[in-house]
Amino acid sequence: MLSAQSQLLERNLDLFEQGDWLIVNPADAYFTDQLAHRPLTVLHQYFDIFCESAKITTSHTFDSRDIVQHATGFELTQTVSQHTHVFSPFVTGAPRFTDILIYMPKAKAHLSLLLQMAGSVLLPEGRIHLVGENKGGIKSAAKLTDKYGSTEKVDSARHCSLLTTHVNHNVGFNPVDWLEQHTYTVDGCEWNVVSMPGVFSHAELDKGTHLLLAKLPSSLRNNVLDFACGAGVIGTFLTKQYPHLNVTMLDVSALALYCAARTMAANDQTGQLIAANGLHGVNTRFNHIVTNPPFHTGVKTDYSVTKRFISDSRRVLEKSGTLYMVANRFLPYPGLLAEQFTQVRPLAQTTQFSVYLALP
Repeated sequence: MLSAQSQLLERNLDLFEQGDWLIVNPADAYFTDQLAHRPLTVLHQYFDIFCESAKITTSHTFDSRDIVQHATGFELTQTVSQHTHVFSPFVTGAPRFTDILIYMPKAKAHLSLLLQMAGSVLLPEGRIHLVGENKGGIKSAAKLTDKYGSTEKVDSARHCSLLTTHVNHNVGFNPVDWLEQHTYTVDGCEWNVVSMPGVFSHAELDKGTHLLLAKLPSSLRNNVLDFACGAGVIGTFLTKQYPHLNVTMLDVSALALYCAARTMAANDQTGQLIAANGLHGVNTRFNHIVTNPPFHTGVKTDYSVTKRFISDSRRVLEKSGTLYMVANRFLPYPGLLAEQFTQVRPLAQTTQFSVYLALP
C-alpha cells in the first residue's frame, strides 16, 4: 500500500523522468515500482523498508569493530532491476546526483542532517525535493531548506506537501561531525553514550529507560538481547555493570546501529549488532530480552511493531528466559504480554511509565 507521501508523488511522476536520482528513506516499498524503467539509487536508513524493497527476508549481523573502523559505518547493497537499494547510515562521496528526494523524517534535527548529506552528493545546479505529511512538520521545513537555495511548493494532496529546493552552493558533509557523546549515571554506574540526530532519545537519557535500568535485577546471566537498542544505552549499561553478560544489540535503524557501535567503543566494549525488522530472521536464543520498544511509525502511534515483537520474543527466548520491558503506562502492553506469557508482573511504575517482567 502506498503511503500518503507516495500517493502525492504518484501525481508527479513526470518529475522523475529526467536526471540522476537518489531517494532517501521512502515510507513504503512500492512507490519505486512505478519507476522501474528508470535507474535509481535508494538510501534506506531503516531495515524494514530496505528488506521489502530489496526482496530480502533475513536479518544481518555486524561486528561493532567493523562499523567503528569506517567513518560511514557500513553498507548493504541489493540491486533490483535498474534500482540500487542501499541500507546504510549515510551516502557520501563525490557529487553524482542531479536530484535527491527526501521523505520528511520525524525530527527536524534529523532533517538537517539529511539535507546536508544530500547537498554533499548533489551536482551543481541540482535540486533537493522534500515530501512529507503536513502534520509532520513540512510546513515549516523551508526554514531549513532555504539555507541551501530557493524553495517552492510543487504540489499538495493527501494532507501532504512536496517542496523543491534549487541548491545554489556546494555543501560538505562528515558524519563524525554530527556525533555527540554524553555521560549517563544510573545507581552509581557511569557510562558514555554516543548519539546523533535521528536516534531515539538523542543527547538525553530517556526517563523510561532510566527506570528500567534502575529496576533490573543483578541475577541476569549468559545471553542478553537489547531490542530496539537505539544508541546502545541499555546494552552498554548492562555490559558495564555486569561484564560477564554476552549482550547483543538489535535495531531497525542504520543510524542507531552506527551510534551503538561507537557507544560500545566509547566504553571499551565490543559486540554484535543485528539489523532486523523486529525479530524477523533472528534465530539466536537469549536468556533475557531487555527493551524500551518504539510505539511510533513516523509521527503516528503504532503498536504493531511491539505487538509483533512480543509474539516473536517467545521464539528467541530460552524456556526459562525473561523479558523486561518499559513502556508508557497508557499503552495496552500488559494484555498483549499476557497473551504470550504465563506470568506478567509490574516491577515499577511512575505516573508516566511501567516496567514489566514477563515469564514463559
